[in-house]
Amino acid sequence: MGLETHAIVEIKERFHKEGNAMPHMNWEYGTLYIDTNSQEDLDTIKDVMLNEVLVPGCDVQFNCLKATKTEPWDQWAMDIIHKNSDILEVDK
Repeated sequence: MGLETHAIVEIKERFHKEGNAMPHMNWEYGTLYIDTNSQEDLDTIKDVMLNEVLVPGCDVQFNCLKATKTEPWDQWAMDIIHKNSDILEVDK
């Protein structure tokens, strides 16, 4: 199972176990877009990604795309990042 599919399955399972509605989300080009205004939803998704999906050394980063007139809700973009940029020789 691919990373994106595995992540969605695990996230869906967690929301179901907690009895919460899962926000609409979809992957595009390695970024998970999440339609939510709830910090709890983001915390749940982050916990699932770090503890059920990703290997040690990886982290996730969320960026907010603010609501507009045509889309009156915040959308969050989640990217997978490496915890240690030295391994990737970033900023050298």
